[in-house]
Amino acid sequence: MRARMKNNLIEIYNRLMPGDLKITGREIIDFLLSIQGKEVELIFTDGVAFEKNDDNFWLPDELWEKL
Repeated sequence: MRARMKNNLIEIYNRLMPGDLKITGREIIDFLLSIQGKEVELIFTDGVAFEKNDDNFWLPDELWEKL
């Protein structure tokens, strides 16, 4: 499914996650910055969205808009 990622992904992600799941690792920060504001292809595993080329990080619905 095609989707447009929202801007300010790190801020939105941290607002959604409880304290122990907030973003701290450089890898996820770099990943979110690389897709922020862009059109991406999402794949779904058990109803959870992941970016097609990097399925390491869950992308909550609040981070993207369906195209």
